[in-house]
Amino acid sequence: MQKNPNHNSRSLKWESNGELAQKDLSELIERLKNVESEDTSSELTRLGTKSNKIN
Repeated sequence: MQKNPNHNSRSLKWESNGELAQKDLSELIERLKNVESEDTSSELTRLGTKSNKIN
């Protein structure tokens, strides 16, 4: 049996400075926005925008 390449249990990649890799951070924020309340989703959107500006 082959593993599904889109399986959700893969490890997150951490940078040497202790930060979550930008791609993984963006993906995590998007996934959380899909399951959180509207208020929390708005805050996650703000956080995602802020993290994109830093890099």
